[in-house]
Amino acid sequence: MKLKAIVFSALALTGVAQAEMSLKPTVFESKYDFNQTVSVLSETFKGKGMTIFAQIDHQAAAKAAGLTMQPATVIVYGTPKAGTPLMVKDPILALQLPLKVLVTEPQNGKVEVVLNTAEQVVAHSNTAYKDVENSLAKAEKLIQASVAK
Repeated sequence: MKLKAIVFSALALTGVAQAEMSLKPTVFESKYDFNQTVSVLSETFKGKGMTIFAQIDHQAAAKAAGLTMQPATVIVYGTPKAGTPLMVKDPILALQLPLKVLVTEPQNGKVEVVLNTAEQVVAHSNTAYKDVENSLAKAEKLIQASVAK
């Protein structure tokens, strides 16, 4: 009986650990400096006909509040032609769209690009991954191809 409880507990913890790992965003290092990474991503999105809905400079907002922080910019982007039909079919997906990517420099000279995968985006909706693998999933590949080391 004790062995069954230990095995069950180990399996449960493994499931919890996997679930927690799947919640963490994808992080990779950029081959460019901070400003160039933001610029390359913005131009890449525009070049693919995507809309940049917002660019949030967290470092500037912190400075305006009398605080300091590392460079951190979130680019909110998407393609209404791709996203709108998804949100019409599943309105809950509107909480996850448009897509976002964070460019940050947590250590001097190390620029990181952070994003949720398409699987993570749809995980909190009623949309299956297969419904976005030819649209949302391509965005993360585009980002990596544009700036990853």
